[in-house]
Amino acid sequence: MQFRLPHTICNSHIKRTMITYLKVIWRMNNFIIILACSAFLLSGCAKDQEKISTLAESAYARGLFEKPLPPKHFQSDGCSCWFDGDWVDCCVNHDLVYWMGGTRGERKVADIELRRCVSAKGHPFIAWTMYMGVRIGGVWWLPTSFRWGFGWKYPESGPPGKTY
Repeated sequence: MQFRLPHTICNSHIKRTMITYLKVIWRMNNFIIILACSAFLLSGCAKDQEKISTLAESAYARGLFEKPLPPKHFQSDGCSCWFDGDWVDCCVNHDLVYWMGGTRGERKVADIELRRCVSAKGHPFIAWTMYMGVRIGGVWWLPTSFRWGFGWKYPESGPPGKTY
């Protein structure tokens, strides 16, 4: 006598196996997508430093700052952790304000100005993405080279007397 599993048990086993297989493929696809996006964003690390330095010198020369100035010399890396498109001048101007540091309100104004500048160049989605990035990653308390008030010695976030 041959033992056979009921038809419903075989189908449910096949369904579970297929669902498990599809979940694995879905996770692999998500990983590949995340990896590709990360590579695209990190490709911004290859920058035209000569162009950025020229923009930085020009922005610094135009800047009207209240004394005292930060002890560290102003330098820009363009669009930190992002690729430099035709909006790199927006990033350099943003870096100049971040270098100086100051109050929470001044930081918010600088971030909104970055968003407005990039959007005015015809890139509203990139502008909003960059805005969210600087709001999250540009905080004063992270010891990064692009934090709010990076011209001052960590953990200061701006000139003496201007608290965040």
